[in-house]
Amino acid sequence: MLLLIRLAIFALLLAWVLLPVTVQGWLVLPVWVLVSWLIFITRLEVVRTRRCVWLNQYLAPGSLLQQRLQTGWIAALGQLLLALLLGLLFIVQLLVSDGWFWWLLVLSLLLLVWVEPLITRLLAGQVRREYLPVLTRRCSGWLVAGLLMLVMLLVRLQMAQPWLIDLSWREALLLQLRMQGEPGVLALLIRLSQSLDITWQWLLQNALGSRADSGWLAVLAWSTLFGLQAALCLAWVQLLTGLQLLMATPKKIGRSLDHAQQDN
Repeated sequence: MLLLIRLAIFALLLAWVLLPVTVQGWLVLPVWVLVSWLIFITRLEVVRTRRCVWLNQYLAPGSLLQQRLQTGWIAALGQLLLALLLGLLFIVQLLVSDGWFWWLLVLSLLLLVWVEPLITRLLAGQVRREYLPVLTRRCSGWLVAGLLMLVMLLVRLQMAQPWLIDLSWREALLLQLRMQGEPGVLALLIRLSQSLDITWQWLLQNALGSRADSGWLAVLAWSTLFGLQAALCLAWVQLLTGLQLLMATPKKIGRSLDHAQQDN
């Protein structure tokens, strides 16, 4: 059932990308909200569980200080803003990605379905029962996201890149940037995503001199590349994990955390 729901979300995102640009612009807000909400659910569970475990190590269960230090609206707001940023980065990347990117998303989805029960069996006798689902989601998520990022980097480095050597950054943007001058928020977001992609390509190709001349350019280029790929992979995996959390009732999750507090 979970696999079918995840495939349905994938099909929904693919259908949105294949729509005409005008229709994409109309639906960009609902898609952004959906993706960001699923990411937010995953991130909020991680933060709440981490805070619960930390407080139980030092504070008496049910004490006033423990209740006051539980995850509040400030922490939730911070995670919501981060989820909105990751969601926006992810959906914009979907609009400018090639076919190989979608195939990797499907493979990572299937890999996550295979890894989750395997991680559950490995951790079943090692961790406390109330924390097993959370740790399973975290371990399987980081594993799949790491593998996905590695494969994406290898594919990107093997693909043909435009020749940007000896061009200024402005010349590279003007030469390679698509959708120049088109109106609309969606077109603006796509241009920003393309600008980031062109920027790291320009940095990599022009950071081939001596270490003194281009060492910092190379560091900046590789840091940008790794950071963007890591954010995209993490957003996708957390989106899939959020679907699993939606299938679990809030009461069940709440009982697990309450049981953990009582045991401590």
